[in-house]
Amino acid sequence: MSGEPCTTEDCRRLTSLYLCAECIVELDGLLEDVPALIPLLDGPITMTSVTKGPGMGNGSGHPGSKPPINLDALQLRAWLNQLPDRAHAEAMDNPNAGRTLYMARIWVKRARQLVWGSEEETIDHETNRQRVRDIAPPMPTRQLVPWLREHAKITITAKDVRNWALRKKLKAVAEKPSPTYYPHEVLDAWHATRRDQ
Repeated sequence: MSGEPCTTEDCRRLTSLYLCAECIVELDGLLEDVPALIPLLDGPITMTSVTKGPGMGNGSGHPGSKPPINLDALQLRAWLNQLPDRAHAEAMDNPNAGRTLYMARIWVKRARQLVWGSEEETIDHETNRQRVRDIAPPMPTRQLVPWLREHAKITITAKDVRNWALRKKLKAVAEKPSPTYYPHEVLDAWHATRRDQ
């Protein structure tokens, strides 16, 4: 396969593999979370709504009965287990690698919401950005990731930062000895990524 379009829907970049470089990076970023998400889905699988007691109307089951497991979360865990371990191997070997990326986007996003919640959706981006801009100097990724978790209440990975830099959504302030980034610019890249999903 040489100079063919990437197999990801709506991606027209030419590649010698089944995924272009940008789609490989995106899939790799999604796959990075899968080993952590799979065991953490045990909580959402067993967490269901509490059954009502006797005389409460619309109760399900007899008093003391346990609600069934969350079958959607159980199915989601099974789907995550079907994802490949490595994005590059998928791009080399699977003619349907674009479909794998498409499904990984849906499954990993849903698993992240179940495990880590969607509290980030309620964050006022502009207020958060301005506050962070006023207090934070440029920092390397190893400091930036925990700092943003603590001060901006968002969870990102070092791989996210590298992906955004690779895609030109983020520019390093300095490259040596290691790349440093303004936290408010990382927040912009994070916000833009979430808006695009």
